[in-house]
Amino acid sequence: MGNKPSFSKEWRNLPNMITLGRLAIAMLLFVMLTLEISGWGIGDRHLALNLAAVAFILCVATDFIDGYIARRLKMVTAFGRLADTFVDKVVICGTLIYLVHLTPDLIRPWFVVIIVAREFLVSGLRSYMESQGIEFGARAGGKVKMVLQSMLIPAAMLVQANGKSGIYPWLLGSLDVVLAILFWGTLISTVWSAFDYLMFAIRATRERQKSA
Repeated sequence: MGNKPSFSKEWRNLPNMITLGRLAIAMLLFVMLTLEISGWGIGDRHLALNLAAVAFILCVATDFIDGYIARRLKMVTAFGRLADTFVDKVVICGTLIYLVHLTPDLIRPWFVVIIVAREFLVSGLRSYMESQGIEFGARAGGKVKMVLQSMLIPAAMLVQANGKSGIYPWLLGSLDVVLAILFWGTLISTVWSAFDYLMFAIRATRERQKSA
């Protein structure tokens, strides 16, 4: 018992520090976008959105890195699981909310409502199922949704920032097509994963009741 690490020491590992760093990057991203919307930013919407796209990509890259390190070095902790999920939702949902204002022709309010509603649903289901002692890990639909969202958001920023620049119009034209595919792919995978998690929760609850 004396050798068991305390919670205060357990959470101070490299993956968790990367996760907290990702949250700091997201906060800086939101501050920059807030200033830009308020007219107090750098005064160059083109540059601001390009910088925001880079910051978001950095958040996604560090998300992959901290997860890989945690599994590889066996540093998975309760704090890490909670913090990683929380930061993911802040980064994705927060950025999409800003994009409703910054990219109104690309990201619509109803789209963001569906994304956020799905996150509330799955978080609620996970909390309930785990309180019942039923494992409720990530499923394929959720992983596909996360990948598509992570591609859609920087693509929307880049199209909005550079669409009227006249630079490489063939590339931006191709990006418009990719953006449309990512938009509808994200929407479909979001609805699909919500339904998948809901059905899994119902089946697991019924099986538990039968075995009780």
